[in-house]
Amino acid sequence: MIGFEREVAQKAAGLRTHMLVGLGAGLFTLVGVTGFVGSDPARVAAQVVAGVGFLGAGAIFRHGVTVRGLTTAAGLWTSAAVGMAAGLGEYAVAVVATGVALVVLYVVGVVQWLFRGKREPATVVLEVKLGDPDHVMAASTAARGLVQPLGSVMVQEIGSGKAILRVRVEPRAAESLMVQLHSLPGVERVSRVE
Repeated sequence: MIGFEREVAQKAAGLRTHMLVGLGAGLFTLVGVTGFVGSDPARVAAQVVAGVGFLGAGAIFRHGVTVRGLTTAAGLWTSAAVGMAAGLGEYAVAVVATGVALVVLYVVGVVQWLFRGKREPATVVLEVKLGDPDHVMAASTAARGLVQPLGSVMVQEIGSGKAILRVRVEPRAAESLMVQLHSLPGVERVSRVE
C-alpha cells in the first residue's frame, strides 16, 4: 500500500520494492526473535535499519540544488518498520503505521500540491529515436546543459527504438525550453505533461 503512491508518481522504488522491503524486514525480525534462542533481537532490528538505510540512500539523488528521492527513501524506511512490527506480531501497530503513512503520502501530498500551485515544476517530455544510440546521449547531455542548475533530466524508458527523457523545469522556462529541445538531433516530439 505504501509503495503504491510512489508507483503512481513513477518513482524508482515503487509498489514491488516497498512490498519486498516490508516482507524482508518482517522475515528478518521473525528469524531474529524466534530463530536464535538466547540472542539479542535488537541486533537484527539494528541491521535491518542499516540495510534499509543503504537502500534508501540509493533512492536519493542530488542534481544541482535539487535533492530528489527523499520521500521514496522515507517510504522504504517506513515499509521496513511496518514489516518489523508485523514480524513481531504487532499487527495493530503495523496497520496503524500503514494508515498514517498513507495519509502522509496522499493527503499531505495533495495539500502540498494545492499550496504550491503553479510553482510546481512543469515536466517536458522528450521522445528520441534510438536508430543511432548517439542521439540519446547527445539529447540528454544537451538537455542537462539547458536546464542547469535548477532542473533535472532523467532517461525514463528505452525500448522499441525510442527513449523518453523527463525534464523538470520551472513553468516560466518550459515554453522556451520546449523550442530548444525540439531542435536537438533525433528529437521526434516534445510535449508538456501536467
